[in-house]
Amino acid sequence: MKRILIALFIVMVVVIVSLLLAGVFKRPAPDTQPVTTEPEAPSVIIVLDPGHGGRDPGAVVGDILEKDVNLEIVKKVRELVEAQPRLKPVLTRTTDVTVDKLERIQLADEVGAALYLSIHVNAFDDPEVNGAETWVDDTRSPGDPSWLLAESVQDALVAATGARDRGVRSQELYLRHTTLPAASVEVGFLTCPKERAKLLDSAYQNQIARGILKGILDYLDTAGVLDQPGETTAPPPD
Repeated sequence: MKRILIALFIVMVVVIVSLLLAGVFKRPAPDTQPVTTEPEAPSVIIVLDPGHGGRDPGAVVGDILEKDVNLEIVKKVRELVEAQPRLKPVLTRTTDVTVDKLERIQLADEVGAALYLSIHVNAFDDPEVNGAETWVDDTRSPGDPSWLLAESVQDALVAATGARDRGVRSQELYLRHTTLPAASVEVGFLTCPKERAKLLDSAYQNQIARGILKGILDYLDTAGVLDQPGETTAPPPD
């Protein structure tokens, strides 16, 4: 009888140990359902070019240098572009340095930009001349994406600032050295006293920046550049 009890005890111990070991080493069944994630749409790169810089001051009126005003405006545009979910701004210069025009274009090509926009303030002998105008290279025919970009920026800039609309024009420009949609916007005249006061005002520069952003967004929408999976662009802030 004693042997039987010992045998039963041993069997119980073996069973209990087996159950414990099975609980420790048992692995959950793998999840056979594939994990699917929606691919993130790539960033749309916008190259912003503050005209002039370094040894090239651009227009000079007293102690006011065009290159400085250009950079201030472009920095404001950059902030607005950065706030857009899909857009990534790249500047050809962020400080007062000399950058060759062709190097600016080359940068835009190298980073795979969707567009290139150069931003300037204007000058003329007649101090009464004022307003905004946008330029494309004369090798681009009407209907070319560069014209679409220029018209979008010009229309939105004028609407945002109330500046006189001097339209979209063409002449020989260094922009011919890229196949990218490219334009150069002149946001106002430093040589016009009333307009100069506005161009130096931070609040008016913000209006200019919002207009330029709106023009960029309008162009990207019309050109279908943003028709990819991913987040949609937010409207420019007021």
